[in-house]
Amino acid sequence: MEGLIYKVQPYQESSRLLFVFTPKGKVTLMARGAQKLKEKSRVLSQFLTHISFKEQINKKFYTLSEPKIINEFNLIKTDYHKTKKAALILEIIDQLVVDQVNYQFIFDDMILALNQSDITVSSLSFSLKILKPLGYELNLTADGRTIKGISIEKGGLVYQGEEESIDLNTKDALSLLKLYYLPYNEHGIYEIDILKRLEEFVQKYYQYHLHITLKNM
Repeated sequence: MEGLIYKVQPYQESSRLLFVFTPKGKVTLMARGAQKLKEKSRVLSQFLTHISFKEQINKKFYTLSEPKIINEFNLIKTDYHKTKKAALILEIIDQLVVDQVNYQFIFDDMILALNQSDITVSSLSFSLKILKPLGYELNLTADGRTIKGISIEKGGLVYQGEEESIDLNTKDALSLLKLYYLPYNEHGIYEIDILKRLEEFVQKYYQYHLHITLKNM
């Protein structure tokens, strides 16, 4: 079994609890002695680490066994800004991914996003793409009318002649559409000001529809 550690917590005198998101959902692993300086599992038992381990069928809590590191994401962890952007992805996993969702799809999408060179763009794109499997999809399918922008309250496109106020104009709406639909490896360079406006939009969208404030946005 493989998974990504999205949260770590000290446990008893020298162990750690590893909260891990896998293609089958969330599990909690107890890493014995992981707080000890000379313990081999100490390096592995870190936030934002992609690991493999021996699965115990039908258990959500068990002892870490036969662990191996798949990816430590060192290029992210050595940069505070990148770490904060990656933490946004894990915050969404922690706070919003619950039962009865497509774990495999979300897991694969998460790993793709974390492996992109521009984590700022990919984390923002992830925060939009995951809305669909969570059940809060934006309605961004145009019907041929002239688009005025995007409304948070409406949860989608607003057309010329409609009374709803907009939260993104047409230029920013086009950038959001790209982030929403394009594969992670096909994104180009976005202007910093546009990214900031899109981040504000996503933050407000989550607050309005999912009733959560993303701390790492």
